[in-house]
Amino acid sequence: MRRLLYYSQLRRDSESEFRRTVSAEIESLRSDWADQGLSDVSIFVSQLYVFIYAETAHSSAQTEWCWPLHYSRLLESWPADPLSSLELENMSRLAVPVIDIFHDGVPERYDSWREHRQVDERIGSIACLRPEMTASYIYYHFQKQEESASSFNETYIIGLFGTLIFSYHELPSFISEHKRQGCLNSRQTPANWHEVMQPHFRSWKDEAGKDLLWMRMERIHGSI
Repeated sequence: MRRLLYYSQLRRDSESEFRRTVSAEIESLRSDWADQGLSDVSIFVSQLYVFIYAETAHSSAQTEWCWPLHYSRLLESWPADPLSSLELENMSRLAVPVIDIFHDGVPERYDSWREHRQVDERIGSIACLRPEMTASYIYYHFQKQEESASSFNETYIIGLFGTLIFSYHELPSFISEHKRQGCLNSRQTPANWHEVMQPHFRSWKDEAGKDLLWMRMERIHGSI
């Protein structure tokens, strides 16, 4: 199986209509997702930013996220991926894949991944990296990922699109009894992790004007 992260961007002043459209068409969307082989879909929104989390039991890279074409009035478009078999020539796309730069767990099979797991909450958050700190951020996270694999919540995953990073996790936290072996035997992950991470971020302002590193997004659809 694979875990998928995608990014879409709302057109100006389209957030309210986007929310209404998703709510009104949710049964049709669920049918489309099932036809695409997708499950456990969650859509998160904040300002103009839309992030999608989904899972597929198929290991083939041909399974991709696609919005219905009429969403083009609500979402910005990007040039089509020339290597994608799902897109026609000269056709734009409304969502782009987000690169996985950290995951605490690696699922092998969908049945064992979801087996006996309770899900009370699915959380998506967004942050913005300083461009000059992106390589450092990825370096530290790969180090942590492989030195201490499956250490705190196997559902936790971080994706990168440009300088935007998106994190997804489920609560309660889950750690498998069968922890995977990481590919690094070193023990160099900083003990003062949060202190080391802070200079990597450009802060957001919340409604009260307070600086935030991670901004929690609103989940407007989910499979539970």
